[in-house]
Amino acid sequence: MIAIRKFIIDAPMSAAELIKQDIDEPIFLRHWKIGAIRSEIITASQTRHRNILPLLAHMVRPNCHLLVYEFMKNGSLQDILYDVSQGRRELDWPSRHRIARGIASGLESLHMCHRPRIIHRDIKPANVLIDDDMEARISDFGLGKLMPDGHAQITVTCMVGTVGYMAPEYLQTETISEKYDIYSFGVLLAVLVMGKFPVDDFFRITEEKDMVRWMRNVIFSENPNRAIDSKLLGNGYEEQMLLVLKLACFCTLEDPDERPNSKDVRSMLSDTELIKDFMKKHKRMDFDSDDYDELIQQEIYTEWLSSLDSYNPL
Repeated sequence: MIAIRKFIIDAPMSAAELIKQDIDEPIFLRHWKIGAIRSEIITASQTRHRNILPLLAHMVRPNCHLLVYEFMKNGSLQDILYDVSQGRRELDWPSRHRIARGIASGLESLHMCHRPRIIHRDIKPANVLIDDDMEARISDFGLGKLMPDGHAQITVTCMVGTVGYMAPEYLQTETISEKYDIYSFGVLLAVLVMGKFPVDDFFRITEEKDMVRWMRNVIFSENPNRAIDSKLLGNGYEEQMLLVLKLACFCTLEDPDERPNSKDVRSMLSDTELIKDFMKKHKRMDFDSDDYDELIQQEIYTEWLSSLDSYNPL
């Protein structure tokens, strides 16, 4: 089965014409449909990986563009986790862990194997589709950016993304790199373990007012298990889940240079014991040390996140 996305546009251009267009950010905001279609064509259609949803076909009609994908009957990870929170279905830890590994593998392909490298720029549960085998498929490359070889980061002129998943350096300096996706993935990891979303009312009544800061404080408290989704407690995987939450802490460090890369993240999720080794090798990020008290006090631009509306037209 296939799924078709329809973009109604006056005088639509062909794929070749779209690719030739040099669409900068301001134009993207005025004509986001054109920018989204162009991003899908130059990213998803060029990528082949089991954990990435490819663009199968692009068709131009007199008043619209049609994008064709494989149909994912299980829907998005966002939908599944919401149903779990409402008691309408179950998602055990081995399934969540498998989904996390799949997303990490897809990111490794985008960041390490594709040339030029691809920054997805909107990793979140709503953009992860789940196939018949409960494997994760990264989808929706409408905000994707190509990272030219030789560049460590690129500057963007307009801020787009989803509240709670945007990296702090993006809000501060308007620059992005592969580590932007790693930050977003760290938030997604936390969602998988905690069963809570960044914008949940729960975090508004906490002292931290922010999911990432709350996670960091709780994971290294006397009772870290309270950070775990109550539906997962008592299953015998508590130690592994806490290690994955520590990995989420690494991924959401304020300094992008201190976050692990996608290859390391995939390796650590495949063998969670490697997370302990990673902590030993990176003393600055050893959260069990006294230095962590200083780390968790760092500003991560919570005020920016709470004041921004999510820009997600796709």
